Amino acid sequence: MSRPVQALLSLIAISICGPLVSSARAEERPNVIPTALPLEFIPQQIDVPEGFSIELVAGPPLVEHPTFATFDDHGKLYVCNNAGVNLSADDLEAQLPNSINLLEDTDGDGKFDKSTVFADKMTFPMGGVWHEGSLYVASPPNIWRLTDTTGDGIADKRDIIVDRFGFSGNGASIHGCFLGPDGRLYWCDGYHGHEFKDKDGNVTTSRKGSYIFSSTIAGTDVRRHSGGGMDNPVEVDFTPAGEVLGTVNIFYTRPRVDCLVHWLHGGAYPHREQVLEELQTTGPVLGPVHRFGHVAISGTLRYRSGALNPQWRDNMFATFFNSGKVVRVELERSGATYSAVQREFISSENREFHPTDLVEDADGSLIVVDTGGWFYRGCPTSQFARPDVLGAIYRVRRDGMTTPVDPRGNRIDWPAQTPVQLAQRLGDPRYTVRQRAILESAARGQAAITTLRQTIERRDILNQQGAIWALTNIVGKTIVAEEQSNQINQNTSTLQLAAQEAIRIALGDRNPLVQHIAVRSFSTYPDPLAKPQLIHLLKSEHPEIRREAATALGRLGDPTAIEHLLAALANPTDIDRTEDHAIIFALIEIDDAQVTRQGLVSDDPDSQRGALLALDQMTQATGGNLTSQDVLRLVNSPKTRTQLAAAHVFSQHADWAKHSVEVIGPLLKATGTLESREIARQLITDSLGQDGTDALVGRLLSNHQTPIEITELLLDAMTAGNGLTLPASWTEPLEKRLASDEQAIVDQTLTALAAIKTDHFDARLQQLGNDTTRPMLQRIAALEVANGQRGRITDDSLELLLQLIHKGSGAGLGAAQRIGSTALTTAQLKRIVTVFPSARAAHLTELIRPYERSSDPEIAKLFVNSIATAQNVTGVPPFLFGNVIKRFPQDLLPAANDILGRIRIAEQAKLARLDKLLPLIGTGDVSRGKKIFFAEKSKCAACHRVGERGSRIGPDLTTIGANRAGHDLLESIVLPSSTIVRDFEPYNIVTNDGRVLTGLIVRQTVDSFTIQQQTGDPITLARNDIDEMAAGTVSIMPNGLDKALTESELADVIAYLMSLRKLSNNEAAAQ
Repeated sequence: MSRPVQALLSLIAISICGPLVSSARAEERPNVIPTALPLEFIPQQIDVPEGFSIELVAGPPLVEHPTFATFDDHGKLYVCNNAGVNLSADDLEAQLPNSINLLEDTDGDGKFDKSTVFADKMTFPMGGVWHEGSLYVASPPNIWRLTDTTGDGIADKRDIIVDRFGFSGNGASIHGCFLGPDGRLYWCDGYHGHEFKDKDGNVTTSRKGSYIFSSTIAGTDVRRHSGGGMDNPVEVDFTPAGEVLGTVNIFYTRPRVDCLVHWLHGGAYPHREQVLEELQTTGPVLGPVHRFGHVAISGTLRYRSGALNPQWRDNMFATFFNSGKVVRVELERSGATYSAVQREFISSENREFHPTDLVEDADGSLIVVDTGGWFYRGCPTSQFARPDVLGAIYRVRRDGMTTPVDPRGNRIDWPAQTPVQLAQRLGDPRYTVRQRAILESAARGQAAITTLRQTIERRDILNQQGAIWALTNIVGKTIVAEEQSNQINQNTSTLQLAAQEAIRIALGDRNPLVQHIAVRSFSTYPDPLAKPQLIHLLKSEHPEIRREAATALGRLGDPTAIEHLLAALANPTDIDRTEDHAIIFALIEIDDAQVTRQGLVSDDPDSQRGALLALDQMTQATGGNLTSQDVLRLVNSPKTRTQLAAAHVFSQHADWAKHSVEVIGPLLKATGTLESREIARQLITDSLGQDGTDALVGRLLSNHQTPIEITELLLDAMTAGNGLTLPASWTEPLEKRLASDEQAIVDQTLTALAAIKTDHFDARLQQLGNDTTRPMLQRIAALEVANGQRGRITDDSLELLLQLIHKGSGAGLGAAQRIGSTALTTAQLKRIVTVFPSARAAHLTELIRPYERSSDPEIAKLFVNSIATAQNVTGVPPFLFGNVIKRFPQDLLPAANDILGRIRIAEQAKLARLDKLLPLIGTGDVSRGKKIFFAEKSKCAACHRVGERGSRIGPDLTTIGANRAGHDLLESIVLPSSTIVRDFEPYNIVTNDGRVLTGLIVRQTVDSFTIQQQTGDPITLARNDIDEMAAGTVSIMPNGLDKALTESELADVIAYLMSLRKLSNNEAAAQ
């Protein structure tokens, strides 16, 4: 049971509205003491569970659009405060509109009453951590250290400690920083790349992917912890053992899934495949701990104190920007990683409640940051900013919760504490005191070593943990101090040796968590003397310790560990993917090909596979010395995943292509997974034209016992080729397929024939084109294949396509799309304008695209004159129309702009219609809505999938009701281009042969893009075949769908979509 709690204005107005201090110097700044919160600000109505309460602790003008926050040692809250603007990267760097505010609770009532602009003129700060007197902040394109040296609450010293990171302004950039228990800074980087340079300006590394980074506090020793093609890792936190877990937006796409991820050292993660080229992979990409769905995940934390509920200690909390929720995630060990269960915590029905961050206060209460309605850039909820909806900060407590005495330990005289007293405080019940005791012990250096060692030996588990982390921090501080003093030498410092000697004691501890932390320490800072114990721990009964031991051995880089790592892969205990990754990546890091090759001749298939994958990814000049024969021997492995690994490695070596048929055959014979078939398809495409591959394809096509899925795979492989020569063995089976009575078989064969240079089938193709019993689009496809000019259509075909459009049949949209994606002649452009006056809005949207590429003044004039008379021109997206006319002659622009003005007026009318339709939400019938959704009238299922029904062109809607409000769903139907979901942005692509394709990028590799247009099957294009490519702003979802339905039908569809909240058991198992 839950209850709504209103953060009441009357109770808090005076208490939180204290002095607002600008960033001017103290003698210049006036204190502003408002008498109340702004009248336009209304605290959010937020539901909390029974037994909990929520209160407003900071609102405007103390903060207006807070995004992320962090406490310092004294309970001051540093808040990233946005100016309520959505700007590009260039504009952010030019205007520097955002700031970091310092909030203080001067009277100790738990509410903030003073605000100082700690750092103004920032681009887009997204997070921060306080450490040893400075705030470490990710504000693109840099990682900053901000310091107040005078004590006035203003950062007068700003240092860039790491740069430079790419960003676009949409929030998918660097987030952080976060302080690891190992004493290192961590931060997340979104998918905009980075480029680091040395002090002389030379580029040391440059990559495009998303990464989790760490560095020393000084910004040195920058490491890529893990990376991949995910869109936007947001925040991370650390388990008691120091494992890195974090939230990430768009971990998967199609369907989009936001996730909680266990970020492993050296891990490679989804979803953009081309990024894998800049990573050392250990097999399939790693997966998540938990799938949230499409929620626009944001901040997260590990809950430490347990004050809200002792059973929640070490649970994760996370914020859902889209649906206005905070959820709790219970973690449980699963192999060498975790599984998770999601629990609801707080929520709001107000669609403008957008929680972005969470902070645990020292008393165990939870601070919730609500940014308000300003953000839309890349936001899946709406493309319309609402900066007038201000944000705020709230506090969640358990009813009757007691506040511990001195929760931050500020009454402790820390400088006067002896090492023994500090060691005792490592087990303090207050988590903030424990953390401070770790840092204070580390600051004592040599003086604390003996006490910390004795603490580990005493076996008090909580104190042991703190002692290991304190010693790890000492090692890190020692390394930084040597760097800064330029006294680095070949010998490890005495202090580091003593600290690591003490940590080694914990490797033999009977408590697995203590062991794990010690191993994690050696993963961070390798210790050669720990090698025997780490090798022994590869046989631990605890998978997480085995995984971490493998990582530590890899970091150590000693080739004598290789035989033990290979043996660990052959462990009779079934190891999971995370442990498997750690072992193989350790082999890669050690980077000794000669020793690792011993694994190829092992009797164990898993050892063979690990050696193969490691050798393939090694950075030695020899590249691991792999030969095609090494790989071909393993293609016939009795173990499926070893066979797949061998096939995958083979597919990455173009110079081995002459042996492709030796790999394709076994792959197609195997019981087969999607992965094996995809590898086979790519190998066939790449090796078509070789006698062996052509003969194999011919035999399989001719054999009537070949499974349908294999036949379809072969034809898909042909389709992806270009300019193929027709082998004799293909002729008969392709002729039989063209003569089939099944439309799908003929369609797929026609698509494949378009990639083959031959006139052998022309007579049959002409028959198909003239057969009036055939579907019109199939007839046109046959004629175009016979024509032999990809990217162009004949005049006869154009007339047939225009007939389809005129009839208004279901194939009309496909016909319009076919015309719009074609390189047209001048005569054809003149012909098409004649159909503008009566064309439907969806058809018109496609038909006008070719005119954007015309530079003929006569064509431009005909276009303007004809489009002005079009009945449905106001249904054309204004962005698209503007792009078409922007290069027209100056004398035509007044008339063209008049038409654009009409379109924009119609767009405003849609906004008014949206407001009018809002009362429909909640009035529909779910069962009727389901029937309408899958009916031809709505065409929803033609692009969207729900469960196992529908197509995968647009976003999967299986759980849409769990993360999109009714208002958002209605807006996406009435104004489809205003609510484009990130990763479903359309792209406009011009090929070298003149075709113009508009659609979604559903897959990217190093060599190709796969495009899904509004209708039809996906099309794969080689990167070398693309002349131009640019992101669009017009959704491929057609305008006017709301007009195709009555208001009651629209209400029913919305009701059905809102009911879609969770996967069925079968669907969940499939994912």
